[in-house]
Amino acid sequence: MIKDLARFYAPEATANSTLILGEDEHRHAKVLRLAEDQEVHVVDGKGNLFLGQLQFKKKQLSVQISELIQSEEATSRPVILAVAPTKNINRFEWVIEKASELGIQRIIPIKCAQSERLHLKTERLSKIALSAMKQSKSLWLTEIDDLTQVNEIWDIEANSKWIAHCADGPKSSIQMLSKSDGSQIICIGPEGDFSTMEIDTAIDAGFGAVSLGKLRLRTETAAISACIAANLFHP
Repeated sequence: MIKDLARFYAPEATANSTLILGEDEHRHAKVLRLAEDQEVHVVDGKGNLFLGQLQFKKKQLSVQISELIQSEEATSRPVILAVAPTKNINRFEWVIEKASELGIQRIIPIKCAQSERLHLKTERLSKIALSAMKQSKSLWLTEIDDLTQVNEIWDIEANSKWIAHCADGPKSSIQMLSKSDGSQIICIGPEGDFSTMEIDTAIDAGFGAVSLGKLRLRTETAAISACIAANLFHP
């Protein structure tokens, strides 16, 4: 059984190496009041977990990595969540955190015709995803894209492509998200929903319309509902 140790992030981690950790990881060690030579785990965000020991030298924190203790292959069902940021940034940051904890591989904030938020700080969102990876004991770091025009989403390659919207028309059940094999992308619009043109363009590009239930959901609720259906309910 793997020990429950404090986790540090080092994307370039390899066995039998010594790495200088960044300022955020240094602050993390101070908050946890970790000592010299204390054993810790180092995750590279690419499926690998290492055992290491902390070394404090002046104002620098480094970790001496001794061995690889766990390696996990990438999922055969990667999920991309394309979602319009909410006007209240706290709600969108919550989406980033929870989607990362649920194992979503990539999150693409999208700018739609009826979007309420047109600017984002991608670096901050990436830090939230990093904290979620550590908290959930995941070995994979969720990729956070810059804010992207929704029209760029329709050309992304995936085995299954879905758009959740509130307009009338035939839709598949949310259960289809759990039955999809291979990669899939799920698109969630802003509070004002996708425009008619955006929906039509998505359908023409091979996206299937999906219903997330009978009730009208907030953007953040819809996003997490879709994530749960796609990952946790898969047999």
